[in-house]
Amino acid sequence: MALSSFVDVFKSGNMNHLGQTWKSYDAAVSKFVFDGLSRMGYAEIRKPASPLTRGKPLIDSPTPLVTLIIVYLTTVSCGFLSQKLKGPKKQKADPLWLRILVQLHNVFLIGLSAYMSFTSAYCAWKHSYRFWGQGYSSSEKDMGWIIYVFFLSKIYEFMDTFIMLFKGKLEQVSFLHVYHHGSISAIWWAICYGAPGGDAWYNAFLNSLVHVIMYTYYLLATIIGKDAKKKKRYLWWGRYLTQFQIFQFVSMLVQAAYVWTVSPYPKFLSGLLFFYMISLLALFLNFYIKKHGGKSKSTPRKKMS
Repeated sequence: MALSSFVDVFKSGNMNHLGQTWKSYDAAVSKFVFDGLSRMGYAEIRKPASPLTRGKPLIDSPTPLVTLIIVYLTTVSCGFLSQKLKGPKKQKADPLWLRILVQLHNVFLIGLSAYMSFTSAYCAWKHSYRFWGQGYSSSEKDMGWIIYVFFLSKIYEFMDTFIMLFKGKLEQVSFLHVYHHGSISAIWWAICYGAPGGDAWYNAFLNSLVHVIMYTYYLLATIIGKDAKKKKRYLWWGRYLTQFQIFQFVSMLVQAAYVWTVSPYPKFLSGLLFFYMISLLALFLNFYIKKHGGKSKSTPRKKMS
């Protein structure tokens, strides 16, 4: 047998083995997730995904997302421990490639967040949505699309944490940060799977609006660098950004409570958002009190969400 033929047979057999392994892994993870959500009261999870998102990457099975979250948490844990073992990082300027990467990352998320905020609001207006209390319709393809894009953006935002580790900013890799980034994509997978539209528009709209402002702040901070005078002049509004983020969580919590009790939107998803917002609000208030409590002047803020 020619060497090339042997290699082809080896590759074919190896790929078949990997394919079977993935199928077994996917079946086990999917069963665990679907059974768990079903026991929690989300009976609709037994049905196929919404026609608005069915067939799109990362939707029909929870396994790819679960795998990405595991990889994210493992990478963050290993990176954090590695930086800890190296000891405190010497105070020096970040390399040029990292500064460019961070600036491009922030510019991209400013643009993407502006697109998601505007488009979700436009779709809500186009379909004559109530501000709160709007049921989900499987005919609203444009709304389904923007909710799906919002879900994908939560996965891309894993980059926030990786950038912190590249910069050696271990104090920013807090429990709040990792908890939020590691869990929010799972919340929005469930929404994309079951009801990508209706009252979900409000969370996508408001969070995207907050992120336009937040990543603008981070972009300015990257450009300004360590110049104390420029920080005081251009980044004085950091604490007000944190207050706006807290307002966001309060607003989303109130909306989730309203939707849970009044709206025709799926009860499980609105309840899931309600309890999730309680956890984020509690953690964020704790961060705000530690960061700004008793201070009369604004200080450069940590990247939290």
